Amino acid sequence: MNINIYKFLEKDYIELYSIGTDIDNSVFTSPHSVIVKSRVFVEQLIDNISSLERLQGLNELNLSQRINTLKYKGIIDNEISDYLHEIRMLGNQAAHENIEEELVLALKAHKNIYKVTSWFIEVYIDYNFKTPIYKSPKPMNNSQSESSNMFMKIMGKMEDLLKLNKSNEEKIAQVSAKKVEETVDIKEYKEEISVTKEVEEIRKSECLIEDLSRLKESSREAVEGVNVFTDFKKYMHVDRNAQMELEEIIVESNKQTKSQLILVCGSVGDGKSHIISYFKNKYPDIIKNFTLHNDATESLEPNKTSMDTLDDLLENFTDEKIASSSQKLILAINLGTLNNFIDSEYGERFTKLKTFVNEKKILERSIADNSFDKDSNIQFVNFSDYSLYTLKDEKVESEYIKSLIKKITDKSEINIFYNSYKTNCMKCKNKDKCPIKSNYELLSEDKTQDAIVDLLVQCIIKNKIIISTRALLNFMYDLLIARTYIDIHSPMFKDDISKLKNEEYINSLTPNIIFDHEELSFIFKALNTLDPLNVRNREVDDFIIKFNNSVKVMDFFDEYIDYPKGYISKLHNINDEEKLDKKTKKELLKLFIRSYYLCGKGNIFNLRDTVYEDFIRYVYYWNKGDKAKLKGLYTEVKNGIIRWNGEADKNQINIFIGKNQVKYKVSEELELKADTTNLPSSKESRLEKFLTTIEIKYKGDRLDESCGIDIDFPLYELLIRVGNGYRPNKKDKNHFIKFIEFMNKIEMAGSQKTQLIFTEKNREENKKFRLEYDDEFEIYKFMEI
Repeated sequence: MNINIYKFLEKDYIELYSIGTDIDNSVFTSPHSVIVKSRVFVEQLIDNISSLERLQGLNELNLSQRINTLKYKGIIDNEISDYLHEIRMLGNQAAHENIEEELVLALKAHKNIYKVTSWFIEVYIDYNFKTPIYKSPKPMNNSQSESSNMFMKIMGKMEDLLKLNKSNEEKIAQVSAKKVEETVDIKEYKEEISVTKEVEEIRKSECLIEDLSRLKESSREAVEGVNVFTDFKKYMHVDRNAQMELEEIIVESNKQTKSQLILVCGSVGDGKSHIISYFKNKYPDIIKNFTLHNDATESLEPNKTSMDTLDDLLENFTDEKIASSSQKLILAINLGTLNNFIDSEYGERFTKLKTFVNEKKILERSIADNSFDKDSNIQFVNFSDYSLYTLKDEKVESEYIKSLIKKITDKSEINIFYNSYKTNCMKCKNKDKCPIKSNYELLSEDKTQDAIVDLLVQCIIKNKIIISTRALLNFMYDLLIARTYIDIHSPMFKDDISKLKNEEYINSLTPNIIFDHEELSFIFKALNTLDPLNVRNREVDDFIIKFNNSVKVMDFFDEYIDYPKGYISKLHNINDEEKLDKKTKKELLKLFIRSYYLCGKGNIFNLRDTVYEDFIRYVYYWNKGDKAKLKGLYTEVKNGIIRWNGEADKNQINIFIGKNQVKYKVSEELELKADTTNLPSSKESRLEKFLTTIEIKYKGDRLDESCGIDIDFPLYELLIRVGNGYRPNKKDKNHFIKFIEFMNKIEMAGSQKTQLIFTEKNREENKKFRLEYDDEFEIYKFMEI
């Protein structure tokens, strides 16, 4: 198009600018990605509109409902609503099934995005903006290589052919060899088209990057749908415990003559769709007897909500029909959607379903038995009961994450990535200076894999993020390819790699990528908070001084970092330079500390988070019900509770009465004893199903019943800090509202109704006074103590 409208978004709407520019540049190279990203663009656009219009709660609706709400409120007109719905439905279609004529649909999505972007600019950015006439995009010519010139020559000839149909806009959009062949005599160009395909295949096969791109979220292979299970997905499949339980339920349900509703519950992106498509591929004769519904949060009909769709879908499982029906249905549904449905007006027809959900405690924070019940019409598997990791012997491990990594790095003949590495990387002109090849080799190391698994689990526990398999694979792609310095879309990218400066090469290595690029995804944003550069202790400080004063800094890498052979060979000439500039030396120091965390050897400093390690140990023993190993936990939490309002004497807690007191602090007596009656019980040494939050309960003489509070890692860490003297601020108290409510109950269980202690503050000798209430004579006593 003649004008880059996305430039208008760059200043204040960087997310829209980034996605829109990517769409604009990818129509001919990644049409499937354009369709998927167009839907993402619409979601981000509506997020921005809801902020601008101050529409609270809009983002809690699904996309169809959000579009309809904007239309109902008069914010968008019918035309823009139609554009948005069409993009939404194209995205849904691309996400859940194979689609034909992707280029045609990508061009349609491209045009719709152009229209809604122009509308957004005119309404919210520049009132004087006038939408230019839309022009179909053209293939970009940014290559000077012989093969690329041939490709552009052929595309040019195809474009000449399309000009014959210029009067028909729909035919112009159908820029594919198949459509051209249907409408024009193309015999004289068949040879060139064949050459074009060969050129594309040659380009794909000559670099590891092209195979790694299959890991990207925007790739065709990343799309999950119950009808899609490619050879690549078969190879990448890793068995999970939830899969085994679901397999048994499906097989047993198939034997039943009565109706069977199988609820596959969980959260967004936890692999429900993948496993259902896996079973469809593995057991086609069984799955054909079931109706499959993959996405219970969306409706493909603009005039229906997701609740309407669920009501129609579950018609044979109403209270009236469930006993007489013979339908078998597998329903993948998020827990929030399930809760909304059974509590909606539709729930009145599904009281048996609601009773089942409540009895099985599917929506509660608990681990319920979900074995097959031959007497029930409803079965379930809850993916939320399973984590990406397991607990064993006080530590976390994740066979699932590590198995996925090994699918990429295993030295196996069936591994397309390793075969590409052997075939392409080992004969590449950049083999001794390519950070992508080096990163692949580092990722292949067992020690590095264990460190990455540990970091990802820390992200899940500390930052409470949910990592889907798709997001995990995309993370692996980003971990290997530093797109900041390498434009992999450029036909000259190999030349660019050979010209990388030392500093650029350093920052293109995995240890720096993993901690230094929070803009890449929510996973990298979480990892940024775990950057070992933030760890400061005496040992680290002493090493930094030693490193900065050293001339032969590369010797530290040789001695203390367990890199694969040749990982930083490009940098070893640095030691021979007369003067190493401060900036490069600083980058090398960052690389060293981060690398030591991933694959260090020796014992020069400690980067471990001991508070996190203690928490994991307590989570393990709490889920096992091992009281003897939990005494320290109850003591630490009690210490944090007692000191939450400041330092107090033994068996006392400070309380706040009336105005904030400057001269006195007010305390009450409080006796807390641990109550372990709620502990789970497990004799397994390896825990597959477990709760990651710990419910701690205390009882006391003045408590009618025990008080409990759920402790997750952020709260545990804060209580440890409070126990060590930290005073929680307003932000802390706002962040942990439930804990504040718990503290209010605890304080009411103290002696404040019968006795208070007043202590002077900030004097050489602080006097103490007691205020008592005599029940017998109904009088107060105030005395110095």
